[in-house]
Amino acid sequence: MKKIIAVIAAAAVCAGAASCNKQKTGKVPHPKPKAEENTSTQADQLSELTTTTRQNSKTTTKKTTTTSTTTTAKATEPVTQPDPLGSGAFEYDDSGAVIFNADIRSANDKTLIAAAQALFDSACRTEWNFTVGCPYNVDMNNYIEAGSFSWRYYRITDSNISSYDDILNEYHKVFSSRYPSTEIQNLYCDSGGSAYALCGNRGANIYYSSSKIIDVKSRSDDEIVFTVENYYDGSDYDSSAHTETEEFSAVIENGNVWKAGKFKLPY
Repeated sequence: MKKIIAVIAAAAVCAGAASCNKQKTGKVPHPKPKAEENTSTQADQLSELTTTTRQNSKTTTKKTTTTSTTTTAKATEPVTQPDPLGSGAFEYDDSGAVIFNADIRSANDKTLIAAAQALFDSACRTEWNFTVGCPYNVDMNNYIEAGSFSWRYYRITDSNISSYDDILNEYHKVFSSRYPSTEIQNLYCDSGGSAYALCGNRGANIYYSSSKIIDVKSRSDDEIVFTVENYYDGSDYDSSAHTETEEFSAVIENGNVWKAGKFKLPY
């Protein structure tokens, strides 16, 4: 009896194992579809594939059109205007003269005018410093009297200034020696190995507003002449605002160094 029960149990275990193996491997047989169903299914898939392809084609066309439109819009954006300061064509040196870095011969009028404006502004500052007061230290207790009116000239104490020529050398770092300044001649002198300054003050035109270089009047190999307009606000005696036109020139030294030539301080 025990042997019979053992055989039955073993047979049951084998049957269960066989059933589990079929489920795990997925080898349970399925009915084969009929030929008509296969044909219908393939036709439906082909139709669906064609429709999807057409939709994708339309989508691709739309995207391409959109991209093309965007590219065209970017191409028509405004072009950035050139730098009004000359696009790096010139700069100041340590003294205030203008150094032209580009080829002056090929520079256009806009660049030349920008450089002239920079030089004119530097000339105004330099002229003011030399003619209104004095740019040097002076000893007010040490003076000489000179000129037809016996004006007092005070001794300059700066160690690098001991003669009238030393003053001119400083002044001509911005101004060309081609146009001597009678005002500098009247304000400075030397005597006994020392330089002296009149240190005279003068009034400024309080109605002066600003100056602007407006055009290139003429040019040669070593000098360019410009037109400068000086603006006055018209507040004096309730008169109307007005401009005064002057000539200003840049003298070209050493090929690329601009110094002020013809010049009148508008203050």
